[in-house]
Amino acid sequence: MAERSAGGEASGRPLSGDVSMDARDAVEGAEPAAQGPKGAVGEGGPASSSDNAQLERSAGSAEGGEEDVNGEEEDELAPRFSVVQLKAKIAQAKYEAKLAADAELLVAKKELVERHYEVAESERERTKVEAQCAALQKRLDAVLQEHKQTLSGMRENLQLEKLLATLDVEKATRQKLQEAFAKQQQMLSLAQERVEKLDVQVANYQKTETVLAQSVAHLQHRFASKDQQRAASMEHVQRELVEQYEQETAVLREELAIARSTEKMAQEQLQELHKELKTLRDSAQQALASKESVVNHEHEMQAKIAQLETEKAVLQSKAEQVQKADALLRSQVHAQSEEIATLRQEKEALQRDNKELGEIASDLMQMAEKQHAENVRRGISPARSTGNSVIGTPGSTHEEDGIFLQKRKKRLRMSLG
Repeated sequence: MAERSAGGEASGRPLSGDVSMDARDAVEGAEPAAQGPKGAVGEGGPASSSDNAQLERSAGSAEGGEEDVNGEEEDELAPRFSVVQLKAKIAQAKYEAKLAADAELLVAKKELVERHYEVAESERERTKVEAQCAALQKRLDAVLQEHKQTLSGMRENLQLEKLLATLDVEKATRQKLQEAFAKQQQMLSLAQERVEKLDVQVANYQKTETVLAQSVAHLQHRFASKDQQRAASMEHVQRELVEQYEQETAVLREELAIARSTEKMAQEQLQELHKELKTLRDSAQQALASKESVVNHEHEMQAKIAQLETEKAVLQSKAEQVQKADALLRSQVHAQSEEIATLRQEKEALQRDNKELGEIASDLMQMAEKQHAENVRRGISPARSTGNSVIGTPGSTHEEDGIFLQKRKKRLRMSLG
């Protein structure tokens, strides 16, 4: 159509009917281009601008021809063409803004759904952690109850080793819980950053609305002096844009409120996890206190064992003195028969004491062998100290453990004579 109008102007035809028909054809061709498929407007921005340029040239040629033929037809076609061009530009800007807003809204919805999934996953992990904490608390209570019911002496040492192993397991579990808690904190921080990004997008939407309002106001001021009908249509378009923006802004604000409520719930869950961690720390402190009491009791038992060993040495020295006195006083048997009977009674008492000490030593050896077997199964070798029975380093070998046990048996036999 533009070529036909240009050709008419170049040939200089004086026919006003042909020129007016060309102008009308250009106007009618511009209207379907403005109201055409939305995909063509969104995808072909440069093509629409070139069409607008061709339409302007055709309109200019049509107006030039009408100036030669009839001035009244120029006054009639100019407002119509400007209105159509304005509608096409407004429709194009409106559709481009709508496409951009829809794309950003879709991205925001996807991010919100991902946040919902992350929150659900955090809740499931929190449930698992609570179940683990409850199981650990039950195990700790069972261990403490079992520790209260233990016997004295080396049995308490065995229970102490079990308690130490349980405490190590609980420390590892608490470390895992702390790592899970740190991961949840990172997830919550990421969700908060994404909420801040959504706030930035809302601010960008507001800026876009301000720019659109300024553009509409500028176009309205530009074409208000030409036609009241055009001004009314501009107001209608502006009203539609404002209503559409308000609707989209309301939807985005609702989504932002949902995201903030989700963040608040996540913060509440974080506070609950803090409380649970504090409870676990308190239980660990109580376990450490019970461990200290058991260690003190162990030291007392070791002191009693040392005292028994000293008494045993004293009794052995007394037995030797009695034997020497018996050898010296054999010549005075008849004169000191009563003293000999008394000494024999003392000797029998000492022998009973020695027998009891031997039984105690055999029990101690059996318990030491059991402890050695259990340490071998656990991969722990006993320490080489002679005074206290302390858990050894895991790097010692089975041969060293056997040598240590043989030395302990030899010392017990030597102490028993």
